[in-house]
Amino acid sequence: MLKIEIAEEIGFCFGVDRAVKIVESLLYKGTKVYVTGELIHNADEMKRLTELGLCSIDINDEKWPDLSTATVVIRAHGIPIEVFERLKDEAQNVIDATCPVVITLSDSIKSAEENGFEIFLYGHEKHDEVQHLKSVVKQVKVVESYEEIKNVSKKIALFSQTTMDIDGFSKISGKLGEEVSKLSTLLIKNSICHVTLQREREVKRLAKSDDLCLIVGGKNSSNTKKLFDIAKKLNTRTYLVLDSTEINEKWFDSVQSVGICSGTSTPQRIINDIVERLRTFKI
Repeated sequence: MLKIEIAEEIGFCFGVDRAVKIVESLLYKGTKVYVTGELIHNADEMKRLTELGLCSIDINDEKWPDLSTATVVIRAHGIPIEVFERLKDEAQNVIDATCPVVITLSDSIKSAEENGFEIFLYGHEKHDEVQHLKSVVKQVKVVESYEEIKNVSKKIALFSQTTMDIDGFSKISGKLGEEVSKLSTLLIKNSICHVTLQREREVKRLAKSDDLCLIVGGKNSSNTKKLFDIAKKLNTRTYLVLDSTEINEKWFDSVQSVGICSGTSTPQRIINDIVERLRTFKI
């Protein structure tokens, strides 16, 4: 029988769970609900919520639908401040479902700027969370490597997008530490969400200990893609799937054990479906 090992930290994180429950509660009450873009980065879950009546609004469109009788929910990654203000003017009601961890980070970045720091952010320029964070301060430089940090002032602060990998952040912060003598002040804040850090640790463990590793989550999810990249380096038999329908039984030839990890936007029900299917495999 195939040995199935599931990561201890699995399914929705608390921020995603909070956002989904807010939307579900409104929809069950019959409220007309719009969300800014994707509430979370998981196509399966967005399909389910859309079938319940959730509508989406493209915040980049010049013309929006009539929101005067609607409630707009801000996605878990946050949105640019100027868009938030426009929504408050046009919508009947606006509910902020931005992840509390992201809100804490934006407050930290704002405080650092007010104290005269030049801000660097380890992250992906086009990610929704980064677009939100860039809007809360006058200037932030988004970097993915130490080599991108050039012509700095004497007082700099380094933060991270909440879903980035700790190894990449550690490399940059370590290099900055080596250059500290050239600076008057250096502030390094590990702002990676502790839930995603725990998932990194678990995916490393499972990728090493099991014959095959399944990463479950949306293809456009930053933290899911991060887990896949980490596992793939440790175990070539690593696959990224949205749900059970994407699993190929041939992957499991000569496989005795499988480790399962998920992104923070992956519903528990999808994990359960995958486990049920795996139990039908004859090894």
